[in-house]
Amino acid sequence: MKFKVEREVLDLGLKIICITIDNVDTNVKTEKFLKFKENAYKALTKKYNNFDIETDLIFRGFNKLHKKINIKRKRNTSINELILKKFLKDNQLPSENKLIDLYNIVVLDSRLPIFIYDKNKITGDIHLCITKTQEPYITASGDQKVTAIGEYIYKDQNQIIQKLETDQNPNTTITNDTQNILIIIEGNEDTSAEYLIEVASEIIDLITTYCGGNANIIYQ
Repeated sequence: MKFKVEREVLDLGLKIICITIDNVDTNVKTEKFLKFKENAYKALTKKYNNFDIETDLIFRGFNKLHKKINIKRKRNTSINELILKKFLKDNQLPSENKLIDLYNIVVLDSRLPIFIYDKNKITGDIHLCITKTQEPYITASGDQKVTAIGEYIYKDQNQIIQKLETDQNPNTTITNDTQNILIIIEGNEDTSAEYLIEVASEIIDLITTYCGGNANIIYQ
């Protein structure tokens, strides 16, 4: 699998790291893992006491990026913002399997948009590009829609797998049977390349520690 990015996407200020991890175990939750998760959530609750999303540089950076392509925030809330708001409200998140638990912890800790896919459900290479025409895609809730012209999308050989930071094609989501995964981490002009590398290292370390697998950075 190759990951290809059009120059005009990078010119917006979008930064990308793409990772594959093969042969993971999503199911067995050991006492060590459960204790790690408990301590991580306690630390995150303390970290985000009195936190203000509106003044955070990372979220403001994505708002600036979206304004360049006329994306309205109210209609296009990013996955990292949704996850953080849910956590701020409940101090916890639904637990599906180990991968999702670890994913949530890294998204919360970093505040970056991170997408995780079942690699076996993706066909061919990934292409990150700007739409030149309206293209059909499936929303995160499973509805059929078309993109606006000028939005950035991730496509495989057959379909759009991700639109902006908002809609992951549900046909690509991970399940308890997932063994091979693809992870995409996004940054913006206000997040340094070093910070993205730090976050990539964190998610690789956590997943390979608690789920096993072999990691490979295929784009940075």
